[in-house]
Amino acid sequence: MKKTVFLVLAMAMVFTACEDDDIRNADIPSVVLNGFTEQFSNATGVEWEKKADLYEAEFEIEKVDYEAILSSDGTIVKYKYDVSYEALPEAVQASITADYDKTNIDEIELIQISETSYYQVEFDAEPNDNKIIFEESGQVTTEITTW
Repeated sequence: MKKTVFLVLAMAMVFTACEDDDIRNADIPSVVLNGFTEQFSNATGVEWEKKADLYEAEFEIEKVDYEAILSSDGTIVKYKYDVSYEALPEAVQASITADYDKTNIDEIELIQISETSYYQVEFDAEPNDNKIIFEESGQVTTEITTW
């Protein structure tokens, strides 16, 4: 019994230690926070992670999930947010209808990189889901990595 309790406690500590990669706002450089709030002034529930020399923020705006990646100088590298199928450009919808099973769509996100918008569509598939990125023209692109 003691071994079981110890094992359960040890596993809980391991999962707790691995689960929380978030960093506090106080640990984010002010230039990064300023760059973030300049673009996303009405963000709520902001959680930060540091990945290499980049900062990733997960947050909500008006109940829509967003993620943003910022450089250490506060520049927004890219960001994405959830969108509906109906919000996709007609060319992207036509491409999905022609080449994919619309009923297998799990998630759709608009990815903004500089002034260019891309649409990341996640399709349910076995054994792993499949993410496809479309340009506004409806063309599939492999130049942008899925995120």
